[in-house]
Amino acid sequence: MTFVAFSSFVLLGCMTKNYGDDKFHLQMASHGKDVMWVPTKIEMAHEMLAIAKVVPGDIVYDLGSGDGVIPIEAAKKYKVRAVGIEYNRDLVELSKRNAERAKVVDLVELKQGDIFVEDFSKATVLTLYLGNNLNLKLMPKILKMKPGTRVVSNTFHIESWVADQETRISNGEVAYLWIVPANIDGSWRFSGLPGIETVNLQILQKKQFFDGTLEQGNRRPVTFEDGRIRGNHIEFEFMHKTKKYTFKGELKGSEIIGFINNDPNLSVVARR
Repeated sequence: MTFVAFSSFVLLGCMTKNYGDDKFHLQMASHGKDVMWVPTKIEMAHEMLAIAKVVPGDIVYDLGSGDGVIPIEAAKKYKVRAVGIEYNRDLVELSKRNAERAKVVDLVELKQGDIFVEDFSKATVLTLYLGNNLNLKLMPKILKMKPGTRVVSNTFHIESWVADQETRISNGEVAYLWIVPANIDGSWRFSGLPGIETVNLQILQKKQFFDGTLEQGNRRPVTFEDGRIRGNHIEFEFMHKTKKYTFKGELKGSEIIGFINNDPNLSVVARR
């Protein structure tokens, strides 16, 4: 599904071909609640699922699922559960018939609903083809999803959220990937840093990036920029007494646990 302001050239192309079946002839962009439906190419559906690295056990949710191509291809190719949410009832019924023809009805749920009302929090992979404005409107809800959830958008960015990866298919269309980051913003007490007693780490988080300040009593604070969060995995570099250190760790419950310079003897633990 795509944003309503599509070019007349694209719409004309949709008018010359039936994307439905013998029960529903879809010969032009079809209105939904906020957008018009434009078909997702099979190649793009496969690329979106590939960039998300779908694996057995994943649950794929497609918002604005239209004719059901992404949930159906996810079930066919990866044998995973997939859910499509679509506002247009005719498209929902078409997608159900498409799932029957593809013999994946046991894995695919296709339902009529409003993407701003329906719960998609169980998704481990979330796919979008909605438009910049709707992506932006969804962003606060997406950022509250489980860390590590993979979000893939066909064509459209999520404003102010830099994509972790992008890929391009043969016709030039682009898919963007984001990994939902853990929320580590705020103050942490770090212990185990080499040559430093327990220190306070103040984190200023910006989506999957963060800046930090290490504070130890009256000593001069140590600051760093461009720390990275990928799901629950955390990495940052800092300088101390002219030497550079790299921390790599993982958020586990209320603790960040990791190592300095990949040295198993330099174990570090942080607590809020």
